[in-house]
Amino acid sequence: MLHTPLHRLLGENPGPITDQMINDAVAQGIPEGDQLDWKRGLPPEKDFRDSHVKDIAAFANADGGIMVFGVTDTGAKASGRHDAGELTEGYERTIRQVCMAAITPPVFGVEAIAIPSATGGPRAVALVIPASTDGPHLIFRDDRFGAPLRTGADTIWMKEPQIESAYRARFDGARRNERALQQIYEDMTAAVNPTAAAVLVGAARPRRPLHHVGRRDTATPIVDRATLLARWWLSGLDKYGPLEHVEIYHERPALGGLYMPARAGGDAREAHAVVYDDGSVGLAWRAGGHPHEKTNEPYAAHAIPTLAVEAFAASLLALVHAVAEDAHSGDYEVVLGVEVAGSTGRTPEFHIRNAAPPSGVHRPLHPRFRPVRIIADPATNDHDFIQAPIDLATLALNQVGIKQPTILDRSLPPRRRYS
Repeated sequence: MLHTPLHRLLGENPGPITDQMINDAVAQGIPEGDQLDWKRGLPPEKDFRDSHVKDIAAFANADGGIMVFGVTDTGAKASGRHDAGELTEGYERTIRQVCMAAITPPVFGVEAIAIPSATGGPRAVALVIPASTDGPHLIFRDDRFGAPLRTGADTIWMKEPQIESAYRARFDGARRNERALQQIYEDMTAAVNPTAAAVLVGAARPRRPLHHVGRRDTATPIVDRATLLARWWLSGLDKYGPLEHVEIYHERPALGGLYMPARAGGDAREAHAVVYDDGSVGLAWRAGGHPHEKTNEPYAAHAIPTLAVEAFAASLLALVHAVAEDAHSGDYEVVLGVEVAGSTGRTPEFHIRNAAPPSGVHRPLHPRFRPVRIIADPATNDHDFIQAPIDLATLALNQVGIKQPTILDRSLPPRRRYS
């Protein structure tokens, strides 16, 4: 869900950019600034790169921003409407190509949004550029690279000290994000005792700051949406996954977020979840010792059904998707691991569904399962976003010699309204 600088300047809640918002901005004479730029209309598609690559890089090098095509300005203040032109699929591809090929490093997550007129009047187009942790973003100009920067209503070129500072901020930010992600992972590992049985552990964190951050009153609707989405993705299973075993209606305050405890501590499928105010999430699930899907006899404490890996990946990414619906957050870094300790500290085993040992038992080449990672963009619709849990589960299963998931698949059945 979008919460752009235009929303904030107009005092609007997160939501789509509407024609009425553009009219209100003109009526109020909203000025351009660090995060807002008015443009009269889209240039010819072939000229977009030369016309606006500098603007995109400049916003990405600052705190992100929005360019609105279809508004005239007087003295850098919105003063009238003008038809922006048509945003075709081909034009959108051109914009994505410019962000990828004409800027170094590429600017990810730029959204081009067509805003039709509610009354048949001039159309508008918005280009939403997220804040970036990969700056400084450089463009080629006059036979050399330069780093543009948005300051107020103007775009300037960074001087050497500013470029040095931008690189330092990138590397410092990467270290902070890695520490924060690792801390979530360690906290979730401790939530489900890995000395009793093997535990699946997941953590996810936005790579860029959220556009809207605030203390949540509740995380129940988020976890509820995530549960329903995971059920759809896991249509071949019957309500199997960690989110089925957390108390979503008995959340508790946590440091910077809300914690959902297990429905039954010590249960064979004990699970814990955390949703943080900054958009991060954590998830842990006891995966060793699950009842066998056929015999109902428990697996060994270090034995994990491969179905659990798929269900966990789906639940973790469904939680990311549900959190991102509340605020435009950009890409997430997502990590999934298996922790086994103490008397159960044997090399974890992964058991394939309906395959008898020993052929159905797989182990990693090394004693400890190494956590796997992906970068995921939760702005994708919930049908296409299934590719993220497929990728995460595939990496985890590949580590133990299994080619691909068996339940997670892009060919989804029609989604029921209620699950």
